[in-house]
Amino acid sequence: MSTESDKDSILGLFSTRSTQSRPIDRSAILPAPTTPATTETSEKPQSTGATLPVNQNTGSRAMSTGATSSRPSSQALRQPSRSRLSPLASTVLREARRELGSDHNLQSVQDSGALLQEAQIAGAVDKVLKRRGEALDDIERANVIIHLQKDLMGWGVLQPLIDNREVTDIHVYDYQTVVLQRGKVSETTGIHWPNHAAYVSFIDRLLLRLGKSLSTQQHTVDASFPNGIRLCAIHESVCGARGPLLCIRVPRVLETSLESLVTYQVAPPLIVNYLACLMRSGRATFIVAGETGTGKTTLIKCLGTQFGPDESIVAVEDTPELNFQHPYFRSLVSRPANTEGIGEVTLQEHIKTTLRMTPTRVILGEMRTPYAAEAFLESAQTGHVGMTTVHARNARETLVRLESLLGRAQKSVSVDIIRQQIALAVDCVVWMFREKGTGKVRMGEIIEVGHFVEGVIQVRPMFTLIKTGERPMWRVDSWSSSFDDLLSEDGIYLGDSPQEITFSNVG
Repeated sequence: MSTESDKDSILGLFSTRSTQSRPIDRSAILPAPTTPATTETSEKPQSTGATLPVNQNTGSRAMSTGATSSRPSSQALRQPSRSRLSPLASTVLREARRELGSDHNLQSVQDSGALLQEAQIAGAVDKVLKRRGEALDDIERANVIIHLQKDLMGWGVLQPLIDNREVTDIHVYDYQTVVLQRGKVSETTGIHWPNHAAYVSFIDRLLLRLGKSLSTQQHTVDASFPNGIRLCAIHESVCGARGPLLCIRVPRVLETSLESLVTYQVAPPLIVNYLACLMRSGRATFIVAGETGTGKTTLIKCLGTQFGPDESIVAVEDTPELNFQHPYFRSLVSRPANTEGIGEVTLQEHIKTTLRMTPTRVILGEMRTPYAAEAFLESAQTGHVGMTTVHARNARETLVRLESLLGRAQKSVSVDIIRQQIALAVDCVVWMFREKGTGKVRMGEIIEVGHFVEGVIQVRPMFTLIKTGERPMWRVDSWSSSFDDLLSEDGIYLGDSPQEITFSNVG
């Protein structure tokens, strides 16, 4: 089967964007034991390395997302009849799971990444049936075994979506509705759990691995796994008619390196080398801006590979994601207040603490609040260069966003003083976005921030994406930089580059 037909088959199996005109050979996609069936689930995230959510198929024509159907096809929503367990089979499933947990220390097995043998699972099912004095037909017994096998795969019924490298986000509305995203395009799948209790149990076990739980007091949980997969779970008490809600973000770059930024066509080599040079210098503070899911954090991870071997790095985050492989890396994580309203530790408190830790660089995971913005920019003004991310629609609006955040934190300070603080603290702004057509992440714009002159922050545009699609193109807006001395030491001469650069004409 060709690569293109493989993709069409995968789409037909999991998505409403199926090819309507030809049947789907399900057996050619997944082996029989991993056919998408519904179950209570247990989860162990499969390590894919640190990742960036971009299209993997850089060497071939990317699948267009523009032809997405807005209505679910009956073929995609139709479930195999055997995926519905009878009441007896559901009971046997629950009891067999408990049996496996007591006989084989199931939690330890899952944490170690091991899988129980099919004979052990079948033995637990038969033991339950014998104890109850009941019998299941061969098909239903096999289906129970498949359900338990899927439990032990790590992500249960969601495992095929986690393994599909085109899927960047998974949104679960309730036990019957699972929606996937490739880029920003949402598509309904036919995947579901057998009932509401099984879905709630799945979320509970997922959070248990992270040492967290959902309740009416703690109604929202943000967390991440060591392999970069992020999730947000929201308790059903605040979800209206549906719920609980679960959002899973699956970054898709296999490694965090400068080469991966070029391989996945995030930016051409000239731009990547320019940013890497500024990062190695230890003289530039970066703001990485963009919407949700545009690869801001992963860009920081990639650029973080350029830290000097003797630097002291401290990261401050709400959810721990930045795990730099550096001998002198430390991390501080904020903490919400407990149910009694005490014990909160904020980002700004941690940033102030970092200044007592003699860091070379301070990395703020995300600039969420006015006081965190104020603390980070103050640390940058005092000589602690660093990086952070912020939500903004373009590079210039990032400075307006910073101005707004500082204005709320410093209500009695004039606008001129606020702008002067930004000009002193920030050296470079990188704006990221995701293409609507291809779903690929790109660097859309890079600017250098200059001095504050006559009430205005001086800005020098450096690079701008002017053409998207299969052959993206960037314009070199300036052939000189505030860091020309550093760039020349690395053999980078912007004046020698063409005005428009692609992946074929950049040296």
